[in-house]
Amino acid sequence: MKLGFIGLGNMASAMIGGMLKKGLVSSQDILGSDVREVGRAKAAEQFGIETCADNKKVAAEADILFFAVKPIFLAQVLGEIADVVKDNTIIVSIVAGKSIDFMVQGMGGKARKIVRCMPNTPALVGEGCTGVSDSESVTKEEMEQVLDLLQSFGVAQQVPERLMDAVVAV
Repeated sequence: MKLGFIGLGNMASAMIGGMLKKGLVSSQDILGSDVREVGRAKAAEQFGIETCADNKKVAAEADILFFAVKPIFLAQVLGEIADVVKDNTIIVSIVAGKSIDFMVQGMGGKARKIVRCMPNTPALVGEGCTGVSDSESVTKEEMEQVLDLLQSFGVAQQVPERLMDAVVAV
């Protein structure tokens, strides 16, 4: 299983660190991209993962693809990678305020396996609380796999997507 991260900031680092610490994946199983060289270098040094500046490369190789970018950049990233994401890739977004429908539309309107979640800052120390919602295309087994990954840096609880903005506010 190959994990891809588009965005390698603080929250992505907390997630990667938790997954590696719990032994759910190895550093060879993770590929990350970031627009900033300093972010790529820090992640490569800290976790021993492969990094690059090419979002398309990450999107094409990932079995589970994490979006960890600022909300203002999500539409651009979605448009950039839409044609290279495999149909069976599970897309996990931690982008605040952006719905599953926003992501589907941003990638051309085709049904995708999308999980929207919102970890909070205690995830930085392995004590996070993450609200999680999924699209209809995500199977129960796939959701369990994603929840296992998210629980590596705290607790994760499924909630209806209509409540995700409330989860963000809390």
